[in-house]
Amino acid sequence: MISALIGDPDSAPAILVDWLTGGHLGPALTSKCNVEEVERNLARKLPQAAPLWKSFLQRSGVTVVPCKKGRTRGINPKDAPIVAAAVAAKATHFVTGDKRLIEEMNKQEVNAPRPVTPREMLDAILSLPKS
Repeated sequence: MISALIGDPDSAPAILVDWLTGGHLGPALTSKCNVEEVERNLARKLPQAAPLWKSFLQRSGVTVVPCKKGRTRGINPKDAPIVAAAVAAKATHFVTGDKRLIEEMNKQEVNAPRPVTPREMLDAILSLPKS
């Protein structure tokens, strides 16, 4: 999410966030754990962007779901609560630029959302039939 907010506005993450927060494909979800991680990173690396982040969250329509504490088998401890929240929310896709996490999720046999990069998600959206 940070790369979508402060990166190139024509990048896959930025376009994807614009598209999903417009409600075109149903709800966009994130977990409270993810929100907290973004806020920690902004406080440390780019504190002047914190008000923009808060405004984005309020106006975007992104649904923030609770963190799920505990382990998700095969997922590193740092990302396990975020993956568990996505599973609990019955998310269909899990968008991340973290290649290691994508690998970990692809090895899982649980009913986890499909892990994809922002580019892969954008390509999937663009290939949907036009209604």
